[in-house]
This record gives sequence, C-alpha cells and structure tokens, in this order.
Amino acid sequence: MNRRISVAVLLRRFARRPSGQTFVLVSIALVVLLGMAALAVDIGDLWTTRRLMQSAADAGAVAGADEVALGASSSGITAAAKDAAAHNGFTDGSSRAGGAGNVTVAVYNPPISGPFAANSNAVEVDVSQTQNTYFMKVLGWQSVPVSTAAIAVTIGSGSCIYSLDPSDSGATTVDGTASLNSACGLYDNSDNSSALTVSGGGTITAPLVGVVGGTNINGGGSTPPTTGIAQFGDPLAYISAPNIGSDPCPSGYKTQRLSGPVNPGTFCGGINVNSGATLTFNPGLYIIDGGGLTINGGATVSGNGVTFYFTGANKADSNPGSYSGVSIASNATVNLSSPCDSSAGGIPGMLFFQDRSETNGSGSVINGSSTSSFSGAIYFSTTSLSYSGSTGTNMFTLLVADTLTFTGNSTVGNNYSCLASGSLIKDAALVQ
Repeated sequence: MNRRISVAVLLRRFARRPSGQTFVLVSIALVVLLGMAALAVDIGDLWTTRRLMQSAADAGAVAGADEVALGASSSGITAAAKDAAAHNGFTDGSSRAGGAGNVTVAVYNPPISGPFAANSNAVEVDVSQTQNTYFMKVLGWQSVPVSTAAIAVTIGSGSCIYSLDPSDSGATTVDGTASLNSACGLYDNSDNSSALTVSGGGTITAPLVGVVGGTNINGGGSTPPTTGIAQFGDPLAYISAPNIGSDPCPSGYKTQRLSGPVNPGTFCGGINVNSGATLTFNPGLYIIDGGGLTINGGATVSGNGVTFYFTGANKADSNPGSYSGVSIASNATVNLSSPCDSSAGGIPGMLFFQDRSETNGSGSVINGSSTSSFSGAIYFSTTSLSYSGSTGTNMFTLLVADTLTFTGNSTVGNNYSCLASGSLIKDAALVQ
C-alpha cells in the first residue's frame, strides 16, 4: 500500500517539472514549418515571377528579330524589344510589385554568347530583377535575384503569297477553272466574311492557307484554311525603293515600242512590246515612270537579273505620265527573273516593284502562257494583281499585292538558293 502511494506521488512531482525537450522540439518544428512555408510561398512566387519574366523575354526577342527582318537600325531593334517586354509586364528601369529593385531589360544584336553570338540575324533579350522574399527572411534570405533570357532569329518564311487589303470581299479569289499549286503558304489579310473566295471549280493547294476573315468556297476546293488569324502588315515593307530623283523625266513622257536587246535605264511613258516582237532585257534596274509595261500577244520577251520599278503620277487615266502596272497577254512568251545580287544594279529578289505611294493607278494583269515563267517578287502593295504564271526552274516566286485574283493554272516555287539570305520574307522564331 505504501509503495503504491510513493510511486503516485513521484509521478505527480515529475509531471509538474518543466521539460526542456518539449521546448527544443517545438522550436525545431517551427523552423521546419517556416522552411516549408518558405518553399511553398517564396519559391512558388519566385518561379511565377520567372515564368512571367520568360514570357516577356520571349516576346522581346521575337519583336527584335521581326525588326531585324524589316531592316531596322540597332536603336529600332532595341526599342521594339523593350516595348514588347513592357507590354508583358517588365518595363526597363521601372519598379514592379514584389521587386526589390528596378527591372533591367538588356537587348543584344547579335547575342553576346552561345551558338548565335556571331549571327547578326539573332536578337537576345535578358530580363532581370531582384525579388523580395517573405518567409525566407527568417532563414537569412532578404531578396533573391531572378533573371531569364531568350534568343530569336529571323528565318525564311513558310509563306510566299499575300493579299494585303484589310477589308475587301474576295481579297484572294480563285474562280473558273483556275488552280493555284504553291510550295509555300498563302495569307489573306482581309477581315471580310468572304475574304477568300474559291468558286466555279477553282482550287488552291498549299502547305497552309491563313485568312483573317472568313471564306466562301463554293464549287471549288482549297487546302483547309485557318480563319481568324491576326491581321498582318506588308512583309516586304522593309525593302527600300530605288532613288529616282525629284524629276526623272524632264523631257516629258512618251511610250516606247521596243524590240531587240534593251539596256537598263529610265523609261518615261512606259514600254510597249508589239505582237511578234522579240525583246531581251539585259540585267539591271528599269525605272518605268508612267505608262507601265505592256507585252502584247505573240511577243517573245526574256530577261535574267532584272528589276522593274513602276511609278508615275498617282492618277487613273491614260496619260503616259500616269502610273500603270504590268499587262502581259496570255499568248505572249515571257521568261523573266530577278537578280540574285546587286552587281548589275537591280534589287536582289525583286522582279516587279510598285511605288508604294500609288493608290489610283490601274492594276496589273499577268497572264503567262504555258511556256512563260516569272521568278522573283511580284510586288504591288497598293494595287490589284490578276495572275496566271509559273516559277522558273530552281527559282522562286513571291506574290504580294493589295488583292490577288488567280485566273489560270499557276504554280509557285520556293527555291531561294540564288539569294544569299534566303527568302525576302522573314519570320522570327525562338531558338533559345
């Protein structure tokens, strides 16, 4: 009996004594909990910031590479890249919620290191900012630097046919028995519900067909189009027009009817090739100020390494000084190709080049026969183009016009091997 009482008393006395072990265990548990909170809150916050930062760097790099494709200056590339990063929440030199310092957005063209360091077509964007911590302060981490980088390069576009009008119905039209067979993609910029029209047995075969608006495919067929794409600009806007001076035709305007070999120069009032005539354009740049280029049925015309630049008074009339484009009859035999380089004075890759300021002149009609070929950029950015033609062997064709109508069987090739930098139309792609 006494033994039992003694044990009970001893236990009660022991229970009343404070235990240092409990305090130690609780302290350790709190540290662990704080550490877990730091991992859950701080690390999560840092990773979220880095993910958003990466999106800003990616956008900046792509925007900068787009400017490279357009031939922008170094300052223009930097401005575009920083603007894109700012639109994604990271403005160079500004503060940002959660940050312990200002944001830094650095732009490099070419990149400063890595496999693209010597590539002038590549743009690197580095985004960084020191971030505050919350629970990690208990562990001695007051702030953590966060940074990320992205690199984008310009590459040859997968598309080569562009109609630029933003609202026309039938901005791209294929009708009758016409067919378009293209080795590269087609883009239609019109937001009209019938922006792309294919009817009457017409067909489009291409790797991709993208349309801002809708389609009207009735009685014809097409590679399945993707509708609702974002509107786009002129993909050749960066190419500089030739300098023709303020008064290239001081002696007036008169259409010239030519045959035989022709040398480059300025033709005031246009060029007309008579039916049955044979004419060769020697390599170089041909300025056609007013009157346009007309090749009549039965004529035979050739020219390698040639660029034709069309300008004139911005009027829709028959005056030889007024702008006119190209008119090629379907039974003429015409084989023309653009320069591969500028050695003879032409513009590399450009075959037909319309003065961008022309808005009232007549459109162009190119009806190539089965023995005709047109290689190079056919560029009528503010006027219409009706086209039926083929690309020369081992060459390319780029079709860029306000509106495009295909009237016969057309084939479009995409072999850019003669151009040192590949296709004139560039896209930006992230590579790192």
